[in-house]
Amino acid sequence: MKRFYYAIALPALMLLLWSCNSSGEYVERNGTICYSYWTFSFGTQYHELQGVNPASFKSIENWLGHDNKNVYFKEKLVKGVDIPSIKVKKYPLFGDKNDMYYMGAAMHVANVKGFEVIKWNEDDMWAIDGRCAYYDSIRIDNVDIATFKLQAYNCATDRNHVYRFGKIVPEADPATYIEEWNGLYSRDKNHIWYLGDLIEDIDVATFVIDKDGAHDKNGHFYRGKRVTDEEWQRIRKENDL
Repeated sequence: MKRFYYAIALPALMLLLWSCNSSGEYVERNGTICYSYWTFSFGTQYHELQGVNPASFKSIENWLGHDNKNVYFKEKLVKGVDIPSIKVKKYPLFGDKNDMYYMGAAMHVANVKGFEVIKWNEDDMWAIDGRCAYYDSIRIDNVDIATFKLQAYNCATDRNHVYRFGKIVPEADPATYIEEWNGLYSRDKNHIWYLGDLIEDIDVATFVIDKDGAHDKNGHFYRGKRVTDEEWQRIRKENDL
């Protein structure tokens, strides 16, 4: 029952929080421009756009606007944008003739004309441009584009590296790397990780995840930590596993 409740409640909560991210609007208030949005806990919030010229302000989307000099992602001032060439992609991505911007952060794209989004999730993005790869606003240099491919969840590989959330996993073997159990655990031929943290005390050859949880020949793991048999039985009972 507990697992069923969490399976329903957590995605619904995540959807609510994410939808709030892009459902605000620009409003004129007390002679200036504010980014306004509603929250369940605090009601309607107003954030004044610093340095804005109200007379020239235009809303492009409900999360992106500009005046005659500056561009704003929500209430955040985004410097260096070429206003005449702004192109909106999809929340929270936009670009100009020189660069792309994710959540208002410059991505420093190597090849703007070749920029291509290859995966969207509710709150993250993977992209390539023929020279580099990108995770959100993180540029990944020296990627082997010919062998670059996405794995499950938030990982990618090329012939040289494994990339988790845009960062190289230094010990990982890309040829044998896989993710398991909704991305909580990952492994290659020599290692096991939990949420990206390397597990030291583990027998890789016998490690499995099945109806009896995560375990190797020497015992169980809970949240990436080895537990005794007594602890495992208590955890199972407390969490209805």
